[in-house]
Amino acid sequence: MLELFVYLFVNAMTTVSAVIFLYGPSTKLAAIAIVHMDEAGTTAAAAAMASVIMATALGARLALALVNRFVIARAQAWRRREATA
Repeated sequence: MLELFVYLFVNAMTTVSAVIFLYGPSTKLAAIAIVHMDEAGTTAAAAAMASVIMATALGARLALALVNRFVIARAQAWRRREATA
């Protein structure tokens, strides 16, 4: 279940092509801000914002890996107890 959440989160962070046509005037999406910055000629700011999006997606992926490691270790603890008994 957690892996599904992270998969959807990472895809939502990186999907620009569909969202760019669906946002309203009061919606402030980071992906749209990147496009606007690039069109305005502030390429460095656009690259920095893209890096923030990628870092956020990477952070979510690393958090998933840590949570999975903890959950699997805790769920499989019974195997270690049986092996020593």
